[in-house]
Amino acid sequence: MTLVTTPLGEGFTLADWEAMPDDGRRYELIGGTIIVSPTPATGHQRGSRCLQRLLEDAAPPDHEVFNAPVGLRLPEEQMVEPDLVVVPHAGVGENHLTLPVLLVVEIVSPGSRTHDKVTKRAVYAEAGIEHYWLVDGTGARPRFTALRLADGEYDTVLDTGGRVELDTPLCVAFSTPDLFRRPR
Repeated sequence: MTLVTTPLGEGFTLADWEAMPDDGRRYELIGGTIIVSPTPATGHQRGSRCLQRLLEDAAPPDHEVFNAPVGLRLPEEQMVEPDLVVVPHAGVGENHLTLPVLLVVEIVSPGSRTHDKVTKRAVYAEAGIEHYWLVDGTGARPRFTALRLADGEYDTVLDTGGRVELDTPLCVAFSTPDLFRRPR
């Protein structure tokens, strides 16, 4: 379950976000509100790890792939922690990542569904992040959705519970259910 903390007055700042404890939870600062998410479950982490390997193999040589927890600073004093992010070397700072990024990926958990599919989708679009992928392994059949920014809103490029084959922003091919299968 995601917990939203709202301050009295003007809202939280980046200094408040930086003061959050290192306790295994994910702290994000969106619109002056601190959003706290619990530690991800093993299925979430399995899907993230498998997708990270695929992204690392496909990323251009001048880019890096980072996994959560890593802060991505957005305009208007916002800080998010995507599950995966592909960023050019120029966007890699000492303590966090900065725009532009090539791709942001969220692995949907039962408690993060609205946060990932509504809140973060809007925040990423507002920040101008062109490519946003959602991977939902919470149901009986995992789903993969690739979104691309057009005129300030995301359009669906691909939505499938099966085979994924994309050539932009990265060339990848995989089976969505395989992301969440236990290794043998």
